[in-house]
Amino acid sequence: MTNTITIAPPEATLTIKQVAAQSGLSEYTLRYYEKIGLIEPIPRDESSGHRRYRPETVQQLESLSCLRACGLSLDDMRIYLKKGLHDDASVAAEKKALFQAHAAKVAEEIRQLEIRQRYLNGKIAYWDARLKGDLVLAEQIAAQNHEIASELK
Repeated sequence: MTNTITIAPPEATLTIKQVAAQSGLSEYTLRYYEKIGLIEPIPRDESSGHRRYRPETVQQLESLSCLRACGLSLDDMRIYLKKGLHDDASVAAEKKALFQAHAAKVAEEIRQLEIRQRYLNGKIAYWDARLKGDLVLAEQIAAQNHEIASELK
């Protein structure tokens, strides 16, 4: 789909390569965000047809990059953007709730990762004990790991 929106002079805008470098998002991701409507259609340079990103779009993409790095879904990013930068209490409360829900999800993921780490450390200790020929210690560690394994489910 060709976008025929004309834009400001090229020196006032950035190329897709420049935006990718500045935002940390790949060129593919930048095109994808435009394709799915997460960001507005990017105007094209009339002479080359290349995308030219306005400063406000670059700023928005940098925010999206941070949200993505925090693990927010595309749907949550879309909700965040729809709320805009309004300072009214209802929008602030909705954004706060969005981030609280995601923080709780991340906390649960961290808890699960910590259990996995304990299990893996137990496996390392078990095999270390076996290598040293300490079968009594290995069996103790195996019993502890069995309890940890039940937390993984």
